[in-house]
Amino acid sequence: MKNNLIKNDSVLALDPGKRKFGYAVLLPDGTVRRKGIGETKLLIEVVRGIMAEFAIDTLILGDRTGSKEFRELLIQELKGEPIHVVRVDEDNSSREGRTRYLQKHRHGWRRFLPIGLQSPPEPYDDYVAVILGERYFRKEESGRTEGGCK
Repeated sequence: MKNNLIKNDSVLALDPGKRKFGYAVLLPDGTVRRKGIGETKLLIEVVRGIMAEFAIDTLILGDRTGSKEFRELLIQELKGEPIHVVRVDEDNSSREGRTRYLQKHRHGWRRFLPIGLQSPPEPYDDYVAVILGERYFRKEESGRTEGGCK
């Protein structure tokens, strides 16, 4: 199965939550290869599925709600895999994800209502995961990443 991996410098970014989590597979140039939302109880299954398809060696994890538990579970369950778990600052990422979601889905009557007065009709944790991945790459470009572990 290793021969079928999509070779690239992708990372898997995760926005942890109590009942659900957002995920996004990103390239260093910001290209999003896949994103979605999963149930927290299926975290390892989703991560393994993505790792089976993409050449992922770095997991990006937001540093707030559920971060510690996610990190411990990932390290325990992926023991032996050549994977780094790196936490990034999650400050304002939910607000940014909400805004990005609303901008992307601004059609019909939503075009006429200011974004600040709108609420997403569905979860947008995947947009937050994209933002976390982008933050990681920005830090890496400036040489300030920290917290990596195997």
